[in-house]
Amino acid sequence: MSGKQMRNGFYPALGTPTDDDGKLIETSYTKGIELMIESGAAGMLCMGSMGKMESIRNSEYPKIADKCVKVVSKRVPVLVGVMDCSVIRVIDRIAALGNIDIDGVVTTVPFYSKVNASDIINFYTQISKKSKYPVFIYDLPSVTQSPVTADILKPLMKIQNIRGIKTANINMILDLFRNNMIRPDFSIFYSGLDSFDAAIQSGIKRNLDGMFTCTPHNSRLMYEDIENGNAKTISEHLNNILLLRNIFLKEDVLAAYSYAMELLGCPGNYHCDYAEPVSGKLKEDIYKCMKDIKEI
Repeated sequence: MSGKQMRNGFYPALGTPTDDDGKLIETSYTKGIELMIESGAAGMLCMGSMGKMESIRNSEYPKIADKCVKVVSKRVPVLVGVMDCSVIRVIDRIAALGNIDIDGVVTTVPFYSKVNASDIINFYTQISKKSKYPVFIYDLPSVTQSPVTADILKPLMKIQNIRGIKTANINMILDLFRNNMIRPDFSIFYSGLDSFDAAIQSGIKRNLDGMFTCTPHNSRLMYEDIENGNAKTISEHLNNILLLRNIFLKEDVLAAYSYAMELLGCPGNYHCDYAEPVSGKLKEDIYKCMKDIKEI
């Protein structure tokens, strides 16, 4: 990876379609990736939280990353999730990737129990020294119980092999901007879907979320509007994405997402193997919404 920040734009967190045995459905995965490329994605996150990294079979894990890299074929950068609950387990994940040509690995704070600030700094410092790939921090306090605060991030930003962060903490991002603290090769990805339009107006131009993958039409239009400076329609297209997301929230989010991806022609289990399918009523609501917002 070059010594520059990743380019502005939207970065979809890809879903991972598997069959009932937990094996990748390659045709669905390929089509989902191509939908994102066609929609103008600036890069991809393979096996993030939307891609159920924590529940993928060990035997499938490197195959999925390799398939993503081969389909993308260097058209955009590819990041791969390596989340786990200790340094050695994260390094095992990285080792499992072999020597595939990716642009970085993404890991949350350990998520088995709450972790204090000094341990978070030590966790990422050790990984950065041992990883053959650039390391990207994934701030996900709703799962990990431990947010990556400004006091944690600032020393980590000085480590050369730590090359970016995904976070929904807009105030921290704006503070870093105001104080000119961002390295030329450090990329910040904003993940607060509900306020993407406000973030964009504040100068935050890299956005990463899984909802882009099931709303390729609105995602493409939203980022075309960004390029054209059309603030009103940026919000209109974002509202369409949020309408669908809010329907998902009525039941199991990933099970609902599985049905939405099926409607896009990318069938598979994008949800955990213990999750029940969504109700017939929710399927009706998802179908109607996706028709209304012109995704199908």
